[in-house]
Amino acid sequence: MFLQGPSSPFFVKLAKSLTVCGAKVIRVTLCPGDRLYWSTRHGPAVAYRGRPEGWSEFILQVMRDRRVTDLVCLGDGRRAHAEAIAAARAATPQVRVHVLEQGYLRPNLLTLEPDGTGGRSRVPEEFRRLGEIDLPLPDAPPSFRSSFLEYAAFDTLYHLSNVLTSWMLYPHYRSHALDPPLREWAGWIGKLLRRPARARGREEALAKVRAHEGPLFLLPLQLPTDYQIRDHGPAGGLRDALRTVIGSFEAHAPMDAYLLIKVHPLDNGWTPWRRWVEEATVTDRATYLDGGDVDVLLGRSAGVVTVNSTVGLTALERGVPVHVLGTAIYAHEGTTDPQPLNSFWSAPTPPDRARVRRFIAFLRHTVQFPGSFDGEGAEPGADNLARAILAPPPF
Repeated sequence: MFLQGPSSPFFVKLAKSLTVCGAKVIRVTLCPGDRLYWSTRHGPAVAYRGRPEGWSEFILQVMRDRRVTDLVCLGDGRRAHAEAIAAARAATPQVRVHVLEQGYLRPNLLTLEPDGTGGRSRVPEEFRRLGEIDLPLPDAPPSFRSSFLEYAAFDTLYHLSNVLTSWMLYPHYRSHALDPPLREWAGWIGKLLRRPARARGREEALAKVRAHEGPLFLLPLQLPTDYQIRDHGPAGGLRDALRTVIGSFEAHAPMDAYLLIKVHPLDNGWTPWRRWVEEATVTDRATYLDGGDVDVLLGRSAGVVTVNSTVGLTALERGVPVHVLGTAIYAHEGTTDPQPLNSFWSAPTPPDRARVRRFIAFLRHTVQFPGSFDGEGAEPGADNLARAILAPPPF
């Protein structure tokens, strides 16, 4: 049984791969966009048009009536997904839960985890149980070409169908996103109109970085809508985390150190990051960067501070010290910096490269699969996830 997935035809491709292997698939739709990206050639669609308070009872009845063995959904933070997973565990514990996400390791990899991701992931516990056993590191995944225009077109059609027809077809549907589609699109249009000014500001910030000769620390910002922030981040959210990091840096970092605060590439432009940085900054030793190549920045970094971004895992692969503020699957002994943030700036603890390598290999063997949700990697990604769903559990 599929719940909500990517805003693209990926679930149709995944259903096709599963049915080729002999499985039967059913799709539960909660909005017009779900139905738009579904084909009944690969399984029936069951619409839920009721109120949120009736969802758990409805989904449990569908599981029983259809004799569902596996539940598949994109992320476990959406209310509909969280309640469906809880219902499955409480009343039909034999149902296996498969949570899809973008890869922990980027790019060209997808995540498929049993039960939950991020703060609900079993990965840290299972990795500790593995001990010092070395797994062979698989070859790098193939490189898949993708098109931002294609991604944007799929996403726009998905949300546009919801805006135009959900009032009639799914009258009680409410999106899990913090920003409604029209506001999201307006933010991106505003970013596009400000492109020349953003480019000038980016070049000014990068010029400061190039001119700086002391240690450089990187704070990669995340999206407020990300459930890794909403469910597994600091209690005060990203603004409080930003204030905490800047205040700690200015009070305790060496005087020749510099802090670079980088916006997320998919930020829609509504969060006033630049103003928040300027309000929290007392000295001129911290700056905001709108854009830039994170791989290049990591090669120059003395350390990374993050809530739980996948940039932290990329940094660990590079041997860069990482301090985590929230709950992250890669935050355990021997990988991330264990000391208080105030001490991190002066003596960041580098990761144990061998332990990081073991962790990367563990991820690749258990919950990471080549592919993508759109573009050239969608079909191989669907094939790989289908095989993983039908295989015995990884843990």
